[in-house]
Amino acid sequence: MKLAVLLAALTLTLAGCSGWHEQAGVGECAKQVDVNGTSVNMAEVDCSSDEAVYRVSSRERRTMCPTGDYLDESSGRSRKTGGTRYCYVLNVREGDCLKATNQYFQRVACGTGTRKVTKVVDGTSDRSLCAGNDSRTYSQPMKTICITN
Repeated sequence: MKLAVLLAALTLTLAGCSGWHEQAGVGECAKQVDVNGTSVNMAEVDCSSDEAVYRVSSRERRTMCPTGDYLDESSGRSRKTGGTRYCYVLNVREGDCLKATNQYFQRVACGTGTRKVTKVVDGTSDRSLCAGNDSRTYSQPMKTICITN
């Protein structure tokens, strides 16, 4: 009986039905697993995919993300280690259209109700570059993203 339960759990895990998702590493891309959830839940995805709206910029132990507008996810919390915090930056290009859902952005076709990425500036973190439009700035890596409303 115990062996049958163990085999069933292993089968579900291997089939991807367990709710566990491969965590992206620094520099890798991620997608939101549940855009309607109240907590951040990300899974690794190929950076060439339209789902790859975020990129892991850093993993922090028991600290906050660097200065900026990071989407952050905590995992593996325990009293002893404090867990790991994954810090995500937007992985977008000029001309991409986005839809905001809860704390996430999703890449979508441009149209009514979408927001457009108008400028991506690597090497600087400066909201004034966005001339009053919505902006996301990051200190690691240094980046400014301008988004029209």
